Amino acid sequence: MRKPSLHEDDWEYVRTLLPADLEESAYRTSALIRCRNIPDAASFMRMALAYAVSDLSLKDVAAWASALQVAQITGPGLFYRLRQAEPWLEQVLAQVLREQVPQAAGGFRLRIADATVINGPGQKAVQWRAHVSITPTTGSLRAVELTDDSGGEKFSRHHFAVGDVVLGDRGYATARGVYAVRQQEAHVVVRFNPATLRTCDEKRRRIYLAEQEVGFQKWGQSSSNSRFQSPQISGLPGAIRPGTQPRPLLGFRPVPLPRVRGPEK
Repeated sequence: MRKPSLHEDDWEYVRTLLPADLEESAYRTSALIRCRNIPDAASFMRMALAYAVSDLSLKDVAAWASALQVAQITGPGLFYRLRQAEPWLEQVLAQVLREQVPQAAGGFRLRIADATVINGPGQKAVQWRAHVSITPTTGSLRAVELTDDSGGEKFSRHHFAVGDVVLGDRGYATARGVYAVRQQEAHVVVRFNPATLRTCDEKRRRIYLAEQEVGFQKWGQSSSNSRFQSPQISGLPGAIRPGTQPRPLLGFRPVPLPRVRGPEK
């Protein structure tokens, strides 16, 4: 059995990188209410990291922890604990990454919503998906949510402040997603996806932006209306030219465009 790279000397250094309120956050998120078989939150985190950085099974990690007197727990018991600790691990990850990068000052508050897949041992293509909200000016993570492979990418997973400028790729360019951000009074810029966004003029006549890409020289005003009975939301179409072909973008902002109405009955 190959030992994880978390021996005593390594662990003492890793411990300095973790939040000081590790015990309190574990209790607050119900990750470690009763310290039965696991003495404290630091020991629990050590086992979680050992499982993450090695190819050991949960049974092997439990045996490793027992040999080093980190904890006395079985493989199934460790599985149950880790499953209950998902919100805690998400919170610790976001807090650690946020503290490593200084906060930006001034200017627009840019936010990027994105997701990536996480694969473990085995043949399954996608096992988990990490949904993140990022501040691009500093590279810091504002939020992390872990789901299984059925968790789709969507703006409604994230919380934004009034006035934030939220960026998303084509996977986030849906009418419901744009509406979710606008309900929080934030701005949205997404790469246009004609399969999920229906664009219309002020009289609700259909506009096909793909046919007008060549004519995009500067930002102009248009509106977006969903095919899912969502409200009509005003937006600004534009295009960038990273190569020879323009890529259409849509921007949605609350002022001075009309206020968003509630969903149609």
